[in-house]
Order: sequence, then C-alpha cells, then structure tokens
Amino acid sequence: MRIQKPLLFVAVALLSGGCGAPHLHQVHEAEQRLLGAEVERLAHCIGEPLSVTRSATDPGVTLRHYSSAQRRGADGLLRATPAPAPEDDARACVFDIRVRDGRVVAVASNNRAGWGFGSIKRCSAMIGRCAGKG
Repeated sequence: MRIQKPLLFVAVALLSGGCGAPHLHQVHEAEQRLLGAEVERLAHCIGEPLSVTRSATDPGVTLRHYSSAQRRGADGLLRATPAPAPEDDARACVFDIRVRDGRVVAVASNNRAGWGFGSIKRCSAMIGRCAGKG
C-alpha cells in the first residue's frame, strides 16, 4: 500500500501537468506570431485592450494591456468596458503588448492565478486566435 500512494500521486501530477501543455504551447505560439504583426491584428484576434498607455521608458512605444477578467462580446473578443472588478483582475491572465510604429515589438504575459488547476486555459482562450496565420 505504501508504494501505491506515491505512484498514484505521480500519476495524478503527470496527468494534470499534461493537460496544460497544449494551452501553454498555444500561448507561446501566439506570442511569437504576434511579433512584427500590425497593431490592427490585435483587434481581430484578442479584442479591445483594457488600457493603452505610453511607455515611460521607451519613447514611441505604446503599451496595450489585456486581461482575461475583461468581458467578452458575442464574437468572443475582449471588450474594454465595463472594466473588470479589481479582485477578478488580480487573479487574471494578463498580456502587455508593446507597439512601435504600428507593429507589435514585444509580448509579455503574466498568469496571476499561477499555473495550476487549469488557469492556463484562460490565457490560451484569450490569445489563442492569434496563433492562427490569418
């Protein structure tokens, strides 16, 4: 019985870890495909940013902030209004996308909920359309 419990624990850990792998791959693929893309593409694959600000450290760069806590339209894309509740945003998956001269120059993500219990699905649901070539 002692050997079975550790094996069961390892099996559960491997299975639950494997569930997130396709979602994580999709997030990374979308991030890579967005680099160099025209800023208009963001509206078609993510939706409206929660906020757009100018970079304090990099002139000519705007920062577009997206949160999985934002509401979605009937088309599944994010809407800027109404703003999400602060407690929901605190546990959201967020993407900060840097744009210069109308093109994406950097994508940073932060899964504020951590990487367990399926939270990566929120990240992939938010940016997954950007993984397509269209």
